Amino acid sequence: MIQFPPLDPEMADLAGKNLIFKIGPPDQGERLDRFTAQVSGLSRSKIRLLIDFGAVWVRGRACRQQSKALRDGDWVTLQVPTYGPVRFYEIDPARILHEDEWLVAYDKEAGLPSQQTPYDAHNNLFAALRRRDPDGYLALHHRLDRLTSGVMVFGRHKGANQGLSRLFSQGDMEKRYLAVVDGVPERDEWEVDRPIAKRKGSYYCPTDAPGRPARTLFTVLARGANRALVQARPLTGRTHQIRLHLNACGHAILGDAAYGGPPARRLMLHAARLAFNHPVTRAALVIEASPPEAFDPGNLDSRP
Repeated sequence: MIQFPPLDPEMADLAGKNLIFKIGPPDQGERLDRFTAQVSGLSRSKIRLLIDFGAVWVRGRACRQQSKALRDGDWVTLQVPTYGPVRFYEIDPARILHEDEWLVAYDKEAGLPSQQTPYDAHNNLFAALRRRDPDGYLALHHRLDRLTSGVMVFGRHKGANQGLSRLFSQGDMEKRYLAVVDGVPERDEWEVDRPIAKRKGSYYCPTDAPGRPARTLFTVLARGANRALVQARPLTGRTHQIRLHLNACGHAILGDAAYGGPPARRLMLHAARLAFNHPVTRAALVIEASPPEAFDPGNLDSRP
């Protein structure tokens, strides 16, 4: 389990926000650290930490030069990390699920981004795996939502890239997820075939507009009084596909505030299994990540 640092009280009100400040003639020549402190209300010492961390951008690019002179027409973006400018994450070797010359698979923790975010280039799985072998090669071919746990596979050699890309793009990577959902489905198995579109930065299943085709197969593994443990097998790879499809059929995932799920300590979605033929050796591979205790069928009626 990740040991997240405590929230910084000075930054709490700005954490997770994306603030943009335009530079006008009165600010011409002002230092980046002094200007950002003045407009944000944070102390200059905190701003200097955020600049060093890569959370302050000028004209759409991270800027780590504290004394950079701003010009009329510039814009400064301040994106305060939820836990402040703290480098706290490194991989746990025990969570490596598979490793060979070509691939490495890892059981990603819930709450951890798969890759760099605009406000944090350190605390993510891809960067941490790179730090583990700084002279090696690493390629990202798919992502899990920050709130989702489970199997991720990365390329460790350029020779694996074409094969891995083909596995994901052609649907030859069999994926299985576990989800704890609100309500108890009547059917043991069903399919959702509904397109997914994006509108104003959010994903949804349109009923009166085009979208990208998306199909998911669902199987009930266990039923509780008001919840169920469901296996999801996505046949396409759209963003938030499982979350949207479960919400669309009236069984939102616990902890999925974005799509109508009841409150929970975490998003109850776990990438449990990837099955595929090795992109180089062609050997059959099944990589599984054991689900957290909260996914145990015996815990369905407990508050996660």
